[in-house]
Amino acid sequence: MRSILGRVVCQCIFAMAVVAALASSASAQDGTIRSVTLYTVKPDRVGDFQAEIKEYNAVLAKGGSTRYDSVWVSLTGPREYALVSYRDKWADLDAGADPKMKDQAADQARIGLRIIACTESSRRIIDEIKPELSLPDSGEVPKMIRVLVTDVRPDKIGDYLDLMKNEILPAVKKGGVKDYTFASRRFGAPNTQFISVAGMNSWADFDGEFGAEKGLGKEGYKALVAKVRMLITSSQYDVYRFESDLSYLPPAAAK
Repeated sequence: MRSILGRVVCQCIFAMAVVAALASSASAQDGTIRSVTLYTVKPDRVGDFQAEIKEYNAVLAKGGSTRYDSVWVSLTGPREYALVSYRDKWADLDAGADPKMKDQAADQARIGLRIIACTESSRRIIDEIKPELSLPDSGEVPKMIRVLVTDVRPDKIGDYLDLMKNEILPAVKKGGVKDYTFASRRFGAPNTQFISVAGMNSWADFDGEFGAEKGLGKEGYKALVAKVRMLITSSQYDVYRFESDLSYLPPAAAK
């Protein structure tokens, strides 16, 4: 399952934005349009935030909503919670309230406002996944993910995408990574940014070579990095952990 990531000016507007983000999650988890809403939670309200998310998900389950999302927490950089959902087409972003949730609308709004009270800020980024530069969906949610955000030189984007196709992706695949998506930033971040997400089990995965480095070996990977550096201005790795008890996912398929 693909997983994958502004300061509040007006409480009322922000409340509406968060409720909309929570209520308009994708009905499918394998679309190529990925919405990532990042929430910064007040340090003394983390427990309350988690409790409210669980209550919100219980309301979704009660109403039978099929608009699913996953939640991830950053383990590096600023502590953020990422609400991730997928769409099949851009028109899906125009969808209004879930008609299945009509009877629960008041509860959604009430809990949404309580969620707002726990947060300091939020921002939304929309990526477009490139299936031809990603691995096939494994059907499972990784326990953790390593997220690489790369700023590519504007005049080198074509070269970078060619390198992804011909060298980086084959190396990642050879390295045994089961979940890997590559996407371009479309809205909410510079369009020269590209994001690579690799699934992992735990920090222990880094005790040995991981991903492309494992696939190419130290010398081969060193040569690849030299090529990448010629095409980019910066890059940053971060790690996120999947929060299963905060996510609203489809029921497990019967075996």
